[in-house]
Amino acid sequence: MAIGGSNIDLKDIFEKERFPKSNWQYISLIVYFPFGLVLAVLRFFIGLHACLVALLLSHTPFIRSVVLRMLCLVLGINVEQDNKQERDKSTRVIVSNCVTRFDYIAFHLTTDCLAHTKWDGIFPVSLAPGLQDFTQEGSNNFVENLKSHLANNDTPVLLQPEETTSGKQYLLKFSTTPAEISDRVQPCAVIVERPLWANTAPTVLGSSSSTDLFWFLFSPYTVFKLRYLNVMHRESEETNEAFTERMRSVIASALSVKTSSFTATDKAEYEKRYLDELNRPVLVTSPYATPVRQPSPELMRMSLQVQEVLPYVPRDVIIRDLNRTRSVDLTISNILEGVVSYTPLSLQQQASASQQPQQSRVLQTTVSSASPVRPTEVVFSKSSQDRMITFKERKAKMIEEARRRYIEKKGLKGLD
Repeated sequence: MAIGGSNIDLKDIFEKERFPKSNWQYISLIVYFPFGLVLAVLRFFIGLHACLVALLLSHTPFIRSVVLRMLCLVLGINVEQDNKQERDKSTRVIVSNCVTRFDYIAFHLTTDCLAHTKWDGIFPVSLAPGLQDFTQEGSNNFVENLKSHLANNDTPVLLQPEETTSGKQYLLKFSTTPAEISDRVQPCAVIVERPLWANTAPTVLGSSSSTDLFWFLFSPYTVFKLRYLNVMHRESEETNEAFTERMRSVIASALSVKTSSFTATDKAEYEKRYLDELNRPVLVTSPYATPVRQPSPELMRMSLQVQEVLPYVPRDVIIRDLNRTRSVDLTISNILEGVVSYTPLSLQQQASASQQPQQSRVLQTTVSSASPVRPTEVVFSKSSQDRMITFKERKAKMIEEARRRYIEKKGLKGLD
C-alpha cells in the first residue's frame, strides 16, 4: 500500500526548478541549447501539420494512427508500455496520475482514447488529437456528458483525477469523477523521462502551457512509460470517495510514491501566492549603495500590535505594509481583505515568533528612554462612538472578525 504523507508541506510537493542541479548536466544543457532551439522551431511547424493530418484523416483511423505515430517520433515522443498485455480493451475508463500537460498524447497514440480539456481557444478542439471538451456536448453537466459518451461510443476515456500536475514523490487527492461515471476502471501509472545530458523538468510550479510546450519541443526526446494495472471494480456498498481513494493507493504503490491530503484547489491557491512572491520587486544593493534602514522602533511597536491580532501573518509582511500605511488599523484591514498576499506561518513558526515580541518590547523601552520618538499619525473615525472604543476592544473585535473570515474562507462551519 502507498504511504500517506500527513506531515508534509504543500511547498515541498511540487518541482520549482526547470534545470538540473548537477554541474555536468547544466554544462551539457548549455552546449545543447542552440541545437534545441532550432529543433523546437522545426518541431512546432511539424506539430501543426500533425494536427491537420489528425483532422483530415479522422474517418480513416488506421492510417491516421500510423501517420500520427511517425510524426510524434519526429517530435521526440516515445511511448513505452511495460505490460501491454495487461491492457483490458473492454474497460473504457482509464485512470492515471498526471505528470505533464501532454500525457494524453501517449495514451491517444496507444489506445485512441480521449481526454477531457476545458477548451477556450480560438481554434476548434478537434485540431488537437486526443482532446475533447465534454462540457460543450449536450448537458452542461460534465459527469452526465461522460456517461453519455461511454453509452454511445466505443472510444475509451482517459481521466486524471488529480486535475493538475503533481510532483515526483506525492500524489494529490483524487476527484470522484471516475467513480461517478463507472464501476469498472483500469488504473495506469505514468512516468516521464528525458535524457540526462539534456534533462529539463517536464513542468514546474507556475509554468504556463506554452512554456511547457517549448521545453517539450526543445528536449531531444521525451519518454512516456505506461504501466497498466489490474482492472478495479467497485465493491459492494463502496462510496465514490472510497473507490477513488483505492485507485489512488494502487497507482501510488506502483509508482513507489506517497499520497497527500492536498487537492488541485490547494495547489492553485499556493501557486498564486508563489507567483506573487516571485513577482515582488527585490531590493538590490551594491557596495556603493547606502545601507538599508532598519525598521524604526515605532514601526516595530505597530507591527507587534498587528501580530497580536493576526499571529499567523509573517512579521516582514506586516512591516512592509505598515511602512506604506503607517496605520495599524489599515494594515489589519488590508490583510483581512486580501489586499496583502502572504504565506501563513506554521504553528512552530508562530510559537517562535511569539517569543520575539518580548525581546522587542525591552529594546523599545531602552530606545524610547534614550531618545524621543515622533508620535505616529492617528486615524480618527468620523463617528464619536467609534472614537470611544479602546484599543483592546478594537483588538478583540478584529480577532473575532479575522476568525470569522478565516472560517468562511476554509469552510469550517462546525467551528462557529
